[in-house]
Amino acid sequence: MFRQKILRFALNIFPPLLFNRIILKKVSDDYTEFKVVLRRSILNMNFHKTIFGGTIFSAFDPYFPTMYYNIFQQKDRKLEIWLKSANIKYKRPANTDLHITFTISTEDIIEVENALNKVGKFEKWHTAQAINTTGIVCVEAEMLIYLKDNKIKSKIRF
Repeated sequence: MFRQKILRFALNIFPPLLFNRIILKKVSDDYTEFKVVLRRSILNMNFHKTIFGGTIFSAFDPYFPTMYYNIFQQKDRKLEIWLKSANIKYKRPANTDLHITFTISTEDIIEVENALNKVGKFEKWHTAQAINTTGIVCVEAEMLIYLKDNKIKSKIRF
């Protein structure tokens, strides 16, 4: 639990997240669930008094790679992980705080682990929704996560 608190603290003071008012509220013990709140403030409001689209995208960006990194670090496996692609659909203006839950299932972890053992790299799509304080979905995002096992290296030939 101590590591989760340190991770939460580190991400919450990371300037791109801090200044956009993106707060990681909860990290599950096994890193398979993160709960994030994007607070609407003068620092992230546009002319229409709604949250900037770029700020909303920033709230989706780092969490799935961070979750996978920590899940596989617990298994003593160091991976290269990053967000390769994202599709974001703005459905309604975000005129209140937004709540986002990121979840990775046990089946997802098994699928990734099997692919990494066979091929050494894998890409996986995940989805998440940003929900306002009245329960309305304002944003839906699909994110392609790239994972690569760096211990599987090809030999360079000249």
